Amino acid sequence: DAYVEPGARMVAEIPGMLPALSEPVPGCAFAPRCSLASDQCRSAPPPLKEQAAGHAAACWHSERATEVAYG
Repeated sequence: DAYVEPGARMVAEIPGMLPALSEPVPGCAFAPRCSLASDQCRSAPPPLKEQAAGHAAACWHSERATEVAYG
């Protein structure tokens, strides 16, 4: 069984199929199924940025994604 830290927020599920590893997409691997994806997402992979102590994300729109997922 997985352990979930008390008070932790659940991660939102991204609908759709995972991309085929044999056919890598340019840019972010999540762009084809992300509702926040932009032209930048589809053309360049995002850098990994620290969002909070011990938490990082590789997303051009990480601040917006957090707002959409958690309000």
